[in-house]
Amino acid sequence: MAQNVPGRHRAPGRFNAISELKTIAKESAQPAVKGAAIVAASGGLVASFAGTANAADGSANTVAGPAAVGPAVGTLKAGNALSAIGFAKPALKQASVKPVVIEDVQVKSERAAKKAAEKAAEKAAEQAAAERQVTPQRASRSASRAALNVAPNPSATGIIGIAQSFFGVPYVYGGTTPSGFDCSGFTSYVYRQAGISIPRTASAQAAASTPVSNPRPGDLVFFGSPIYHVGIYVSPGRMIDAQRPGTVIGNHSIWTTPSMYGRI
Repeated sequence: MAQNVPGRHRAPGRFNAISELKTIAKESAQPAVKGAAIVAASGGLVASFAGTANAADGSANTVAGPAAVGPAVGTLKAGNALSAIGFAKPALKQASVKPVVIEDVQVKSERAAKKAAEKAAEKAAEQAAAERQVTPQRASRSASRAALNVAPNPSATGIIGIAQSFFGVPYVYGGTTPSGFDCSGFTSYVYRQAGISIPRTASAQAAASTPVSNPRPGDLVFFGSPIYHVGIYVSPGRMIDAQRPGTVIGNHSIWTTPSMYGRI
């Protein structure tokens, strides 16, 4: 004959959710039990459990109370709730998010344009500096070539002295100034500096000259027939002239037999 087993009842007393959770956590070695207690504590509410004894069949039916409601696990509030019962360190403050600054498109474009202009100015300055360095070097090379041809005679006067003062000036086709001469442009300019006016072209200068067989320094030396080149006679076998592109004014050799010597 079956005997009725009386059901177990909780000792009468006031229910304290926090004390109950601490007791459960300490007595239980199962992580699941601790986790359940911690989750319940984080919400600030604990599920109420009511047990009723069934004397007829000896079994106890458990009815769950209201579900725990509270902040989600892992949030700042949940961390503070856990720290209150000794299961977590005090939660740190959540890091503030630095605002993202969106640069204005126009400002960005203007900044890029300014940077490009500064680069262009720097490049232009570098180019100008390089050109300033090249010019003295070029002048030095021209002077060296002139020195090889025969250095100017400081005591020379008249036509020869004036002609020597332009040693190193480059040949320029059609040139008639100290920035560049061609052959007849050079001779007409030198004579003009001496106060003598002569025609511009080599053939016209030959026509205006008096032919001589024994030239003197300062006379003109003509080449070709018809005349295509002219220089200023210096001494036997030497003359000062602007020869051809790529050369400079200097004391050069008379490389071939002249067509004539002319005196103005």
